[in-house]
Amino acid sequence: MRIGIDAHMLGDRSGGNESFYSNILKQMQFAADDEAFLFVKNGIDVSAYEDRFQIVAFESKSPWVRYFIELPRLCKKHRLDLLHTQYFVPFWRPCPVVCTIHDICFEYYKDIFTRREYTYQKLLIPYAAKHSKLIFTVSANSKKDIITHYGLPEDRVVVTHNSVSDDFCRLTPEELDEAELREKFGIGSGKFIVTVGNLQPRKNLPRLIRAYLQLKKRFDGELKLVIVGKKAWMYDDILKEASKDSEGIILTDYVETRDLIRLYNAASCFVYPSFFEGFGIPPLEAMACGTPVAVANTTSLPEIVGEAGIYFDPFSEEDIENCLERLLMDEALVKELKVKMNDQVKKFSWKESAAKIVESYRTLSE
Repeated sequence: MRIGIDAHMLGDRSGGNESFYSNILKQMQFAADDEAFLFVKNGIDVSAYEDRFQIVAFESKSPWVRYFIELPRLCKKHRLDLLHTQYFVPFWRPCPVVCTIHDICFEYYKDIFTRREYTYQKLLIPYAAKHSKLIFTVSANSKKDIITHYGLPEDRVVVTHNSVSDDFCRLTPEELDEAELREKFGIGSGKFIVTVGNLQPRKNLPRLIRAYLQLKKRFDGELKLVIVGKKAWMYDDILKEASKDSEGIILTDYVETRDLIRLYNAASCFVYPSFFEGFGIPPLEAMACGTPVAVANTTSLPEIVGEAGIYFDPFSEEDIENCLERLLMDEALVKELKVKMNDQVKKFSWKESAAKIVESYRTLSE
């Protein structure tokens, strides 16, 4: 079979979307007579994929040109049997297309997107869902949403879970080098809470910050909140709230994987207040590093965290505050959660998801 995969998100530091593709691609295994093409942006490091894929760089930097002009041309040029895209599909399709749709948050929350972002999602994602041979999505919750909103038969939507790279693990004191880490990010010597996610409205960071400011009063000011993630969109409210405590709230921007793993390991606890997630990789990463987690009780998060974390109403600052206090003060609870973390993390496998995707390619190509 001749397969093409749109991997334009590689190298763009986009969080879950990039994590899904980078890890799935590394685990894909093809037959000797298969030909797999990886379509990527110019100038990124693709050395991890060159053993299994023929690398083809897009000529244009425009996403519209890429999706609706370049991809169809590449399908025809390379005589593809199947094209795999993310979220959107070309209007002209020289071969069948499958599409990964991580979630359809825009169908529930219009005001957390820019008008432009909302409009093209509202127009193009339903189109992709209805014109793809298969939809891959990352949780049972997202599958249910997609089937319900777009009237698709159940067998048209395939769940291919996210997982966690083996790099995310419990570190030795030498690997952690905690004193250097704390100095690097200006954390100081006290307890700190970590959260991970791009700065945008659905991550619900203003409520988390306000909950933290209330909680901090009970720790004599010796508690910090570390927010890891790059600025995405509509983040002014986050920055405004964070400015209320510039010493206690640390905005790291994007951090490299090694430092992210170290932050998870050193944190007293991890919190994920996002009120809508297709999957939610950071809580799983935190658990793989042995860090107790508190997450919102919405969408896919209970499916991902299971009984290995605790839950709060993401729209209640008091509930967020109370959950964080439990993780910081209740040693018996933390000990109980740590026993459950490994088994929960093991439920998800990049290798299994990659195998399911390749098998779907093969079925559709026959």
